[in-house]
Amino acid sequence: MKLFVIACFLVFLGGCSSPSFVGDARPVPVTSSTPDHFELPARFALARVVYGRTQAAGAEEAELWTDLASRAESLGSFAPLVAGDANYRYSNRNSLVQTAREQRYNYLLLVRMYPATGSADIALVHTGSGGVMATARAVSPNGGQRGFWGGQIRNPSRLERATLKIAQATAPVVEEMLRGVATRQR
Repeated sequence: MKLFVIACFLVFLGGCSSPSFVGDARPVPVTSSTPDHFELPARFALARVVYGRTQAAGAEEAELWTDLASRAESLGSFAPLVAGDANYRYSNRNSLVQTAREQRYNYLLLVRMYPATGSADIALVHTGSGGVMATARAVSPNGGQRGFWGGQIRNPSRLERATLKIAQATAPVVEEMLRGVATRQR
C-alpha cells in the first residue's frame, strides 16, 4: 500500500510539470537512426528497474529524484514513467521505450539497479529511435546486499534501504550526465 501511495504521489508530481497533459506534447516521431544532438527542452521519463521489474521508489528515494529533477529543470520536464500494464512487470528496454513514446516523452532515463552488487546502470535513450544516447554506471560505496539465502531481497523495507543507498550514489552521476547533455546541446 505504501508503494502504491508513493507511486500515485510521483505520478501527481509528474502531472504538474509542463506540459501537464499528454495532449499538450508533440507526438514523438519514430525514426531509424539516433540523432547526434539533444533537442532541449524536452520531456524526460524516469524508469527505475530493480530485479528486472519497474518499481516505484520509496519516500526518501523519491525525494532524491524530485530534487534532481528540480535542479535540471532548465532541460525540460521530468516525470516517472507510468507502466501500469501487467505485461510491463518484467520490463525490457524495448517495452519501456515504446511506453515512453506512447506517453510522448522525448527521452527515457533508464536506471537499472542491482542490489546484490550495490550498483546501477544508467542509460539515456531516445524514444523516437530507441537508440542509446549516453550511458553511465554508479557504484555505492556501501557495497551490495543479498537476501537471506543469497538471492533477491524479498523484504520491501530492506530492499528500499538497499536501493536508497544505490540511488544516493546514482543521483550525482545522473546529474553529471544531464550536465553533459546540456553542454553537448550547445
